[in-house]
Amino acid sequence: MIGQGRAIDPGEWPVLVTGASGFVGGHVARELARAGHRVRGLTRRPPVERPGDPPIEWSVGDLREASDRRRALAGVRGVIHSASWVSLGSDPRGEGASVNVEATRGLLADAIASGVERLVYTSTLHTLAAGTAEAPADESTPWNLERVRSPYERTKREAEAIILDGLGGSLPGVALCPGMVIGPRDPKPTSTSLLLLMARSPLAFLPGGGIPIVDARVAAIAHRRALESGEPGQRYALVGPYLSFADLARLVGRVTGWPRTILPLPDLIERPVCRAAGMVDRLSGGRWIEVSEAAVAGGFLRLHVRGDRADRAFGLVHPPPIVSVYEALEDARRSGIAPRLRLRRPEDGTSPSADQSGFVRSSSG
Repeated sequence: MIGQGRAIDPGEWPVLVTGASGFVGGHVARELARAGHRVRGLTRRPPVERPGDPPIEWSVGDLREASDRRRALAGVRGVIHSASWVSLGSDPRGEGASVNVEATRGLLADAIASGVERLVYTSTLHTLAAGTAEAPADESTPWNLERVRSPYERTKREAEAIILDGLGGSLPGVALCPGMVIGPRDPKPTSTSLLLLMARSPLAFLPGGGIPIVDARVAAIAHRRALESGEPGQRYALVGPYLSFADLARLVGRVTGWPRTILPLPDLIERPVCRAAGMVDRLSGGRWIEVSEAAVAGGFLRLHVRGDRADRAFGLVHPPPIVSVYEALEDARRSGIAPRLRLRRPEDGTSPSADQSGFVRSSSG
């Protein structure tokens, strides 16, 4: 079982990664493959691989289809479940329930039937709680995020509970709850889209909220080590430093030149703007995921969470946030997502590194 001291020999541990063509799942799959695991990625379409990428076996299929899940699970000993429906808008088609809950329940049952021994789930900070700057929340703080209720939050909480229970203890998994993941190779893009939005104007009007960030490469290392030594039935907040959205915009400004001026939005406008966004969301049928009550409320939420448990358990070392921001934007420019972006390399911490990701790994392996 996980966490009971049995070391993993990567060569003897084939691992399935769901969502391996996405942002977090892609980093996880490549981290595992570089460590020597035989990695199979379950995806609806294989990604475009880059020179130097480690080999990954692609299993094309839909997580919601039992036959696709069972084919992907054949012969693996570990599973990292990173696939998810992600949206802070409404969910008129019920995708959150079908992907996040029912497909997760099916994957766990099929994993048990196929003899999988260890399972790690990529959850979200929205299953945890918000503390304060003086007293950040941790994994044991009672949930208090009613203001950002959404189908995404609800279905991720349900899925996390399924994983931690392990269908009555048959295979209790480990849940990792990442903050805002920032770094290169964000294919949609996801968090990088916010950075690019900030870089498009000399003037930024921003709410007063904030969130801990975590570098994508650190998140990948944490997933690998959670597979090796995470405690069954436990969850870990996976976070680096807390940044207000204004702080994040200042970092973007340091490497792109924009925004030059940041103006705060007062907290008192949160409720009326939330109501307006909720109306637009309902009328549009959830078409614009950034326009919803939960998305607006999240902009004003100070999501202070501490990550001591994961840092200690998995030996994590977090780079300066400017490193993650710069490398996310530089990759967006180089990959063609934002080809006209002009960047200035900051002087604090973005020197070339020892591995192909451009990131210096922690010394603990």
